[in-house]
Amino acid sequence: MTINELLKEKGMSRYSLSKTSGIAWATLSDICSGKTSLTRCNAQTLQKLSGALGMTIEDILALTVEPSESQKNGKPSDRSYLETNLSAHLQKAINDYVQGEKDKVSYMDCLWGELYGSINADLWSGIISEEQANYLRTKYLHGEEQE
Repeated sequence: MTINELLKEKGMSRYSLSKTSGIAWATLSDICSGKTSLTRCNAQTLQKLSGALGMTIEDILALTVEPSESQKNGKPSDRSYLETNLSAHLQKAINDYVQGEKDKVSYMDCLWGELYGSINADLWSGIISEEQANYLRTKYLHGEEQE
């Protein structure tokens, strides 16, 4: 199992794991993308990961990374991990917006504004990262991402 699959299974983003474990987000990003091998991490980092994920250090060291599935910037091609651990009000705003698009409601501008405000509120309060906010804005408000 890869570390990214484990995070997805546990419904965690890298950002939330960083907050929970106390490991710097940049360090965690390097670990998840394969830039830094788990075997090269110090004992303190492994202990923090172990505690946050509820696994033994041996199990952590057995995780693999799949850099072949990553983009040039070291991030996984599947970015659905950016939609995990969202607050209830942000998830509701997303669901309402998607349903409004399906139903072709006349008040899409209101749903758009609600979603935009919810993304910004969660970003400013530290619930989601800048990367998550940009991903959500691009996916839902400004059209699908262009690679």
